[in-house]
This record gives sequence, structure tokens and C-alpha cells, in this order.
Amino acid sequence: MSNKLGQLIQEYRSMLKAPEIEELLDLVLFRPVAFVVVKLIQPTPITPNHVTLFSFLPGLAVGWCFWQGTPNYFIAGSIFLFITNVLDCVDGMLARIRGTGSIVGYVLDGFVDYVVQITMAVGVLHGVAVLTGQPLYILAIGVPASFSVAWWSAMVDRIRNEWLDRVYGKRRDPAVELAELSKQTAIWKAEKSHRPERVLVAIYKGYARFWYSGPAHRKIVDHDRVPLEDWMRARRPILTMATLMGPTMHLFLIMMAGVFNQLELYLWFALVFGTSWGVMVLTVRTLIDHRLASRLTKGA
Repeated sequence: MSNKLGQLIQEYRSMLKAPEIEELLDLVLFRPVAFVVVKLIQPTPITPNHVTLFSFLPGLAVGWCFWQGTPNYFIAGSIFLFITNVLDCVDGMLARIRGTGSIVGYVLDGFVDYVVQITMAVGVLHGVAVLTGQPLYILAIGVPASFSVAWWSAMVDRIRNEWLDRVYGKRRDPAVELAELSKQTAIWKAEKSHRPERVLVAIYKGYARFWYSGPAHRKIVDHDRVPLEDWMRARRPILTMATLMGPTMHLFLIMMAGVFNQLELYLWFALVFGTSWGVMVLTVRTLIDHRLASRLTKGA
């Protein structure tokens, strides 16, 4: 029995990118549930892309339920949001256990996530406006709160990718990704093939250029020149703080706010606390990078 449990735990860990970049709620809730789903569908012909496309259904249902603006529909929307987040874990875990990750799958997953997030945000804003009868007030706090969550989600993704790149050699720098995607789409275009995939890649490239530009992404230090142990020691607190209030935490708070009919309160939380948290983490990251750059300069 203990050997079987140990094998399951080992198999579960093999489906993770790296435990330290995962949010706590993913590790203890969403990914364990997703692991059960993966074990059920692993022997079947279902592919990660099938799971991604299927997640569109509960994802769109999230927005539709929140749009209705009633407590019962808020609860239903929260349930669909839980299902959507589990499926979002399933496709990546299934791809890793099968070794079938691909550019198309990665872009497709990002595209579906993006559409679902927009649908959910619009649904929440409309639903809370209907419930409160104050549409202008809700738009005034809800629109900037939604942009703040989207911005911070992109920042957390960047911090995670920097860790994966430096510690595990799994490079996913946005500039490198865009170059690889451009090269692949050029091949497809020359072959006059993969038209849907080319459209998806074009959309993703626009998204990446929008979210991964600006001062927050300018390099202060050449990370590759910093000894790995020193870099990990300096950057681990940043990773911990970023994942402590990452995208999954926001989704979980939306679920809880929907269940308890407190979505308006969540919008205020995201706008005030969420934005402040993000600014604080990036400020600390900047200070740490300046310190690392100073050490390199002195050691030169």
C-alpha cells in the first residue's frame, strides 16, 4: 500500500513543472483533483488539446452565470470556475506525462485561458452591476481591477519563467518564444499549411508583446553571470511572494466571493490589495536585481 502511494506521489510530481513555482492552492487542491482526471483519461485517445478545447464550455458558462447577477447564478458560476481551473491543470499535466507538449498546444491553452478570463471579467462586472444597480460605480472599480489582475498574472508568469530558465534550463523568455513562434509560422506559411494555428500564434504574439513590454520587463542584471546559488537565494523570496498572490489565488477568491455573494468586495480587494501587492513584489525584485548588478560591477 505504501509503495503504491509512493508511486502515485512520484507520478504526480512528474506532472509538475517544478513544485516551487506552483501556487499552494494548485499543489493541495486543483492539481490533485486534476491528477485524478488525468489518471482516468490517460488510457484513452483524449489529447491535451481536446481537454483544452473542452474547457471552453465550462469557461464560457462561468461568464454566463456571473452575467445573470443573482446569488444562485454566482454560486453556479463559482462551480464552473472550479471545473475550468481543474481542466486548465489537466491539459498541461497530461501533456507532460505523455511527453506531447507542442507550440500549438501551448498557444491554444493560452488563447482559451485568455478568452475565458475576459468572459469571466465581463460577466462579473455586469452581474455585480445588475445586483447593485450601480453600473458606473462598478465599472469605475471593476475595469481597473480586471486590468490589474491581468497585469499581475503576466508578471507572475514572467517571474516563474525566469526561475525555470535559470534553475532548470527550461527557457521561456518571451523574446525567445516570439522568435521561435515567428520561425515556425514562417515555415507553415511557406508550406501554405496550418492556417488556424497561424491565426492563434498571431493572436498570442500580439498578447505577449502587449503584456511583456515596459519598464517591469527591462533587464537590470545579466542573470547568467550571477552564480546560480546566489541567484536562487536572492530570487526565491520574490518567487514565493509572487506565487502567494498569483492567478490561482485570485480565481479562488472569485469562487469564494461568488459563493458568498461578495463579488463587489473582491473587486475592491483586487484593485487595492492586489495592485499594491504586485507593485511591492516588483519593487523588491528591482532592488534585489540592482544589488546583484552592483555585486557584478564590483567583482568585474
